[in-house]
Amino acid sequence: MNYGVPVDLLRFLGACVYGDAAAYYHALDQSARDALEREGCAFGQQAWLYRFLYDELPEERRAKYRKVYQLRQAQAAQGAHAIRQCFDELSAHGLRFAPVKGADLTWRVYPDAALRHGNDWDVWFHPDDCEKALDVLAETGWKAPDRYTDRNDAVFKTAQHHYSPHIRGGFTMEPHYTLSNFAGIDPHDMWAFTTELPDSGGRHALTPELNLLMLARHASSQTYYHAQLPKLLTDAAMVMRHDEVDFAKLRAMSDRWRLPYPGDLFAAFPEFFPAEVLAKFGANPERSALFRTIFEARGKLGEPDTTKLAFDRSRAKGNAAGFVTNHILWLSPTKIRSIYRLPKRGAWGSVVRCYADYFRTRTARVISSVLGRDRRMLDYCRLVESVESRGADSD
Repeated sequence: MNYGVPVDLLRFLGACVYGDAAAYYHALDQSARDALEREGCAFGQQAWLYRFLYDELPEERRAKYRKVYQLRQAQAAQGAHAIRQCFDELSAHGLRFAPVKGADLTWRVYPDAALRHGNDWDVWFHPDDCEKALDVLAETGWKAPDRYTDRNDAVFKTAQHHYSPHIRGGFTMEPHYTLSNFAGIDPHDMWAFTTELPDSGGRHALTPELNLLMLARHASSQTYYHAQLPKLLTDAAMVMRHDEVDFAKLRAMSDRWRLPYPGDLFAAFPEFFPAEVLAKFGANPERSALFRTIFEARGKLGEPDTTKLAFDRSRAKGNAAGFVTNHILWLSPTKIRSIYRLPKRGAWGSVVRCYADYFRTRTARVISSVLGRDRRMLDYCRLVESVESRGADSD
């Protein structure tokens, strides 16, 4: 994954959504066109290049991008059929659910499903329906791989917001019991910001305000390393174009739950959003500048070591000792079996050896992070912590 800020690509995507992409492309010299296409390919945006520059591209590159676009179209058509069947099954069992991210946006707000490629379906279930939802998924042929179940074959939580992934017919679903990075917030309170779709049999959609907040919180995963900027910004733009957003309400929601205001994040990318849209955000310039610094620093740092990243984030919070303690407590035999794909029962000699390997490799990384002279990752984490803590200090 490319972690930098793809300025040329963001300008092009902004023109696709808000302006005239062909006119924008015409105004570029050849070196700028080449830079745009390099970034487009690096970030997997060939479908956008094909759809919006069909009449502008040389035939060789048009044919190259056409293959990607047609593949995305076929995948979207197959996914649309499968996901409709899945939603009908959930509705037939009386479940209340809200598809999020690609499972919702691809077919509901994007004008062309080929433009929004995803690998799995994220479905958030009403807090009172979660246990029943797992039973329904099992009854309808969705199966959690063995490594994602405990010794009694019960599905467990593999993240702080969803249960184990479930697979059926080549499709993967992640059943959510809350949304990503809304820690400490009552899911019932969050669910109040969904609306049931007409004649949907229990299917809900996030309000546009919660949708933008969800996208921003999802982007903060892995200390903002999870965010893929072209996808994040086009998702946000499509939500805003599909439904009118009340930014005062969005700010009030952010303050209520002590989360960073998404408008500050989105305003960090004036290459993508036109001035009239930026004005609607009512962003704090200092906080937007911090977000911009974070993404530019991320690009310079490149691919992180996840253990070092998590440890440095804890150091930035002043809780390095807590990180080590919690990590040791978290590391149960079931987790070791899952990480190293060991049998769910027995094989205790292998479990012990894998424990030793885990602590040898992970501990070496942490010690390297502590003793290493390169403090750039710690400084990066402190930047992120300043943004995240300001969300809690907004009142």
